[in-house]
Amino acid sequence: MNSSDEEKQLQLITSLKEQAIGEYEDLRAENQKTKEKCDKIMQERDEAVKKLEEFQKISHMVIEEVNFMQNHLEIEKTCRESAEALATKLNKENKTLKRISMLYMAKLGPDVITEEINIDDDDSSTDTDGAAETCVSVQCQKQIKELRDQIVSVQEEKKILAIELENLKSKLVEVVEEVNKVKQEKAALNSEVLEQRKVLEKCNRVSILAVEEYEEMQVNLELEKDLRKKAESFAQEPSTHARILPHCGLYTSHCHREVRSQMEEECGFHMFIEQNKLKRQSHLLMQSSVPDQQLLKALDENAKLTQLLEEERIQHQQKVKELEEQLENETLRKEIHNLKQQLELLEEDKKELESKYQNSEEKARNLKHSVDELQKRVNQSENSVPPPPPPPPPLPPPPPNPIRSLMSMIRKRSHPSGSGAKKEKPTQPETTEEVTDLKRQAVEEMMDRIKKGVHLRPVNQTARLKTKPESSKGCESAVDELKGILVQPGY
Repeated sequence: MNSSDEEKQLQLITSLKEQAIGEYEDLRAENQKTKEKCDKIMQERDEAVKKLEEFQKISHMVIEEVNFMQNHLEIEKTCRESAEALATKLNKENKTLKRISMLYMAKLGPDVITEEINIDDDDSSTDTDGAAETCVSVQCQKQIKELRDQIVSVQEEKKILAIELENLKSKLVEVVEEVNKVKQEKAALNSEVLEQRKVLEKCNRVSILAVEEYEEMQVNLELEKDLRKKAESFAQEPSTHARILPHCGLYTSHCHREVRSQMEEECGFHMFIEQNKLKRQSHLLMQSSVPDQQLLKALDENAKLTQLLEEERIQHQQKVKELEEQLENETLRKEIHNLKQQLELLEEDKKELESKYQNSEEKARNLKHSVDELQKRVNQSENSVPPPPPPPPPLPPPPPNPIRSLMSMIRKRSHPSGSGAKKEKPTQPETTEEVTDLKRQAVEEMMDRIKKGVHLRPVNQTARLKTKPESSKGCESAVDELKGILVQPGY
């Protein structure tokens, strides 16, 4: 039976070991897959970051070009404004000079010949000045047209660049969102990898414990086999031990403490019996016949053998005790080692639970904060809500209940009877138990009457069609009948 149980345990341990190895390999494969996914995601993230950097560089270049164009436009605007201001000043000066010359010409007389010459000179000068003014105005108009064309082209370029900037910003936002998603996925993958590592560590520890138990079982099997062999050899030895072995049995179950102690007690008891038998036989031989040399030698050998047996028994007991102590120490050490490993596992579980508890507390705090904000909003909305409409008017009183009126009449009947009993107490003293019994009987009879109903007089259908005073008379008659029923001595 022991061998079959041990084989079953060994098979279970081997199956558990194979399962642990298979799970370990599956977890390793999953870990490699997750690592490959993580590497791919890292590469995609690096590519996205490079694209982001390129977009940023391009956007900076575009912004610099736009700033340069804006500065150039501002410079051209200032130049145009200064040229227009100079042209207006020159026109004003020319007008003032013309007025002064006309005044001088009016002061001079018409007899002067030089007047014509001056007029001709003035005409020629005015013609030349007008031509110059026209030339200057045409050039300014050309420059203004060119500047306007440049401004229009620059504005178009600015619009195109602004559109490109918006597109780049939208692309930047998309890339940033992708990067955040990749980071979140990476964090989730890292958490999964950590969990898988923890599971792997637990599986490794469990497999180590299973291997240790398997080794312990193998050691115990070898010990039991050795002990069986020793017991069989000890049983087959043809010596003085043959008298003791049939009673002691084989020492096959040294691992079991109770069986071992019982066998030792039986061995000691049977050895004590054998010693007493030998002593009696020797005593009878001494009394019956004269001690010969052969008998003396046999007795000496017997005594020596008994001494050797006792010494061997003592040594055997000592060895058994030492082996038991060693086994106990080894089992205690192994139990301590197993308990330490279990403690480590429990501490890790405790840390995980503490981290989960902290996360749940943070979530609860956030939820409380959100709930408080919602309550504040609700209170604000309630304060802003207009006052409710006034309540409706009260309902009319319900119709009179005949059962309530009947109960009130019964109570009125019971009160005077109670006062009469109080008056009669000094004349006829009664115990409280009788009073309670009477009250109980009265209540029970009343409930029976209420349940069964009150037998009223039959009323014709024609009476229902009569006028109101007749119906009121019928009600009064029914009430009088009820009063008569209640006045009966049972109540």
